[in-house]
Order: sequence, then structure tokens, then C-alpha cells
Amino acid sequence: MKSRSRRVFLRAVGTGFAALPFVRLAENSFAQSMGEELPQRFIGLYHPHGVAAELFAMRDGDTETSFDLGYEDCPLQPFDDAESYGQSFKDKILVIEGIDVLSDTNAHNSAGTILTGSRIVGGNGGLPTNSSLDQFLAVEYGLGNTTLVPSVALGVGNKTLTARETLSFGVGGVPITKIIDPVLAFDYLFKHAVVGTEPAAQAEAERQQRLGKSLIDFVNGDVKRLRARVSDWDVHKLDQHLDSLRALEKKFESVALSSGCSLPARPSAFPALERYNGGEPYFEAITDLQIDLLALAMGCDITRFATLCLNDLSYADNPLGLPEDNHGGMAHTYAAGPVGGNGSVIGNGNPDSWKRLARFNRYCYGKVARLMQRLAESEILDGTLIYASSEMGNPAAHSTRNVPTLLAGGLNGKIRMGRRLKFRMDCPAGASCDPKLADYETMPNNRLLVSIAQKFGVELIDYGNQPEAELAAGTVPGV
Repeated sequence: MKSRSRRVFLRAVGTGFAALPFVRLAENSFAQSMGEELPQRFIGLYHPHGVAAELFAMRDGDTETSFDLGYEDCPLQPFDDAESYGQSFKDKILVIEGIDVLSDTNAHNSAGTILTGSRIVGGNGGLPTNSSLDQFLAVEYGLGNTTLVPSVALGVGNKTLTARETLSFGVGGVPITKIIDPVLAFDYLFKHAVVGTEPAAQAEAERQQRLGKSLIDFVNGDVKRLRARVSDWDVHKLDQHLDSLRALEKKFESVALSSGCSLPARPSAFPALERYNGGEPYFEAITDLQIDLLALAMGCDITRFATLCLNDLSYADNPLGLPEDNHGGMAHTYAAGPVGGNGSVIGNGNPDSWKRLARFNRYCYGKVARLMQRLAESEILDGTLIYASSEMGNPAAHSTRNVPTLLAGGLNGKIRMGRRLKFRMDCPAGASCDPKLADYETMPNNRLLVSIAQKFGVELIDYGNQPEAELAAGTVPGV
């Protein structure tokens, strides 16, 4: 249902102009000027291989609100690059140092902890034990119920559902399928959303609607009968399947979008999509297309909750000039100094290795800046919160301490941007770094999840599954 202010606006411009692309943007601006809060959106984004902390960290002279992103080799340069991204986003980011993604794994499997706050045990087969924040907000708390697609999980190059490279998990830690093909992402987000005005298109949409609903009714009843015969773990899977069916049913119930959104061109298929199967040279183009489709879907209010898992560019002669094996030749060769070593005295490190890793970090943040650019073009950046992170801090040490943490957008002013926050690094010189002793300090990302949930109106005091209850409770000061 349109709000009163939006109905007033659309009556004023007239039906002849309501379908023009700029009208939806003007409609949002008018509604906001009348005191209406824009919808809140959330995007979780994962990038691999940690961070070159020496070049990422605050520098001498930087303060919370006054800091430089233009120095040589700075990974965060894209956020102050108006020439490349249409504007500087320096006032739209909050960079946080000292956040720990607490997990029981060797860090590579800790991507699954970023949005769940759940310790992951069991090596490569381990999974979190609770849902991720995107699914909690969109599905369990119901904030995704007002859109055609409650949430969407996208990826690049890897469709496996291990904790190693998955962000979205349903109830009980059941992984949510990632869409790695932009063609399938287009179909999932747009195929049933915008039908058009031609009689033939409308008739086909109605036929598909009747067919789809009859199939859903059949499968829905079958799944409900099966619930009584399976284990608790399988019940979680079935419940997740029912949620997917409900979302699919919403697609069949909708045959048109509101003003200002038109069906984009369906992407062409890529020659290859998957890592280790020839997909690597196409990863950057796939990433850009996934970002553009996601931003367009959010701008058209098809969905308000999403995750996106990026990948590296591990192939010969890649455009970053990095080793063919980014993992072995870039991440594992990172030789940290005291900053990247979480304060431990381990020598001065190797600056050349910092620069290699920072180059990849800058590539990833460039994709975040592209996403911000696309959201800004739809005038929804200020109502969106992007949470970007990695599975580790120091990649050579497989450390889950001091992971690169970035919030972007603003969530309608509920989080003050244009800042840097820095919490104490773990294991400073002279400290025992024993969690049982008084000199151990940490800022777990569980508290960041609590902070974000509260900004979405959910009154939580803790989030996730940690063996020490205090690690999952509380908020991050300043957020």
C-alpha cells in the first residue's frame, strides 16, 4: 500500500508520467520531505583473504572524524574517489578496527561466523548453529514480508554451502543457497516482477500464476505431511523449504511493480562460472553484474535484504598483477609487522607483501564503492546498511582477530557515518592473551550484530552462539 504522501505525489504528477524512471526517485524524495522514513535495507558482503592491516589502520594524526584515505597503497581509496564512482563516499562509511570474528576454526571456515556470531566447530564440515542476521531480520522477524523477495543470497564463482564461503544461514544454521549466475539472479529477482502492459504478456503471467500456485499447493501439503516423519535437523530444512515456497508464492501473486521501475535486459550467459572450472577470468564481470542487479532490485523494492560473497582473481595475467594463486602467492606470503600481528612483537614484516594484499583489498572495496554508487543512483543509499567483512584479519596466521570491518550507507541516519573507530588490538606486547586472564580484551562481532539489529527495531541483548555468554552480549560503543 502506498502511503498518503506518496499517493498525493503520484496524483500531482499524473498517470502519464508515473511510469518514467525518474518519478520513483522523486517520489522517495517527496515522501522523505513529508516526514516519511524510507524503508531500511541490509546487505552483508564477504571478501576473502583478510587485510593488510599496516595500510588499512588509522595513521598518526587521524582522528575519529578526520582521516586520510588518499595515501599511497591505501586499501580504502575507492571511498574517496569521486572520479571513478561519481562522488566521494568518505562521509558514508564507518571503518572499525579491532573487531574479532570469534570462531573455533582455522579462520578459513569463519565466513559463516560473520553474520551468525556462531562458533563453528568440526573443521570443513562445521556449520553455525543459528541463523544469520539477514535471515533473522528478513524471515524470522518478518521485515522481508513486504517485498516480492524477502531476501536473496548472491555469490561469485563458488556455490558450495560450507561455512568457508557462505554468509546466509536459516534457522539452525541451515545454509541458504547462493545464486552465482547473473542470468539466474535476473530470473529470480525480475522475471515475474515486471510483466509489461501487452495483453499477451499479461495473459501469460496469469497462466503462469495459476500453474505456479497449483504446484505450490501440492508441494506445500506434501512437505507438511513429511515433517512428522523426520529428525529435528531435517525439520529445520523443511521449514526453510516452506519459507522458500512462501516467497515463491509471493512472486506468482505479483505481476507488476510500482512506478519508475522497468524490466532490465536479461544478461547474456557467461562461458564459465565456477572456480577451478574456467570461471576465474569472468569473475570481475560477474561481480559487477551481480552488484548492478542487486542494486536495481533494491531500488525497485523487490527485496530489502541480501548477501553477496565475492571471490578473488586467481588466474594468470589477472588485471591486479597479482600471483596466479592469490591464496598461496598473496595471502599466505603476507608478512605482518606489529600492526598486522595484533600487537605482538614479531619483527617489522615485509612491506612488499603488504602492498600486494592491499591491492586486492582495494579491488574488493572498489566493488563496495560500486554498490554504493548504484544505490545512490536510486536514492536509497542513505536508507541502506552495508556490512562488509572478511573471514580473517592476518591471512598468513589464519587469525580471526582484527578483521577488516566496514559499515556503509547510514540506515536513515541511525548510524553516524564519516568516522573511524579503533578498539584495542588483541595480544599487545607484554600481555598473556589468555581469555581466562584479566589482561585479555576483545570486541567480538556478536556485539556489532546486536547493534545492527537494534537499529532495525529489534530489541536484542545478545546474538549468536559463544561459549562465554558475555562475548555474545552487548553492543559496540559508538555504533
